[in-house]
Amino acid sequence: MLALCIRNDRARHNVRDDGACAVAVWVLQDLVLVANVGDAKCVLARAPEDAKAGPKPAPTLKAIVLTKEHTALLERQRIEKAGGTVVNGRLAGRIQIARSFGDAAFKKLGCSSSPDVMAFPLTRRDSFMLLGCDGFWGVFGSQEAVDAAAGLLAEGQPPKAITNRLLNIAVREKRCKDNCSVLLLSFGAPVGPAEAGTS
Repeated sequence: MLALCIRNDRARHNVRDDGACAVAVWVLQDLVLVANVGDAKCVLARAPEDAKAGPKPAPTLKAIVLTKEHTALLERQRIEKAGGTVVNGRLAGRIQIARSFGDAAFKKLGCSSSPDVMAFPLTRRDSFMLLGCDGFWGVFGSQEAVDAAAGLLAEGQPPKAITNRLLNIAVREKRCKDNCSVLLLSFGAPVGPAEAGTS
């Protein structure tokens, strides 16, 4: 995974001066790998341990953030060790993120393309994941987004309709002014009363 990120960064380095953040998920049977660079985020929706399928309504899913945000402020020590500076919470006073693909001008100042990677076993309690960019997470709290998506899943809405609705809320109702993208990865676990008792 690390080699893939470095190769991608080198490819962007030779073509463009701008940069990009990313979050990626690999599901390998019952193992889930999550990698991120920058401020893109992945949130898992997981049922509580005591959740049981049956006639009573399903419990609220808990939002679990699986990624680390790579801001210059949070990575000041690494940046300064690499010879860069953090001014007003920004790398060299210019960009807020400390890790990205591209951003060639900032690589010598401590910007890195190395992702944080985490792995965990997929369980029956894991219902879905939301992967989004900073614009989406800038207007949606993790639990708020999980609750909204779970409600729509419980109504029988397909993932594309759910992400369209979430983006509509983010842009039109919450007035997001940044780039805004979100992806829903469903594991098929029950999310609400409409699906209680299914496997």
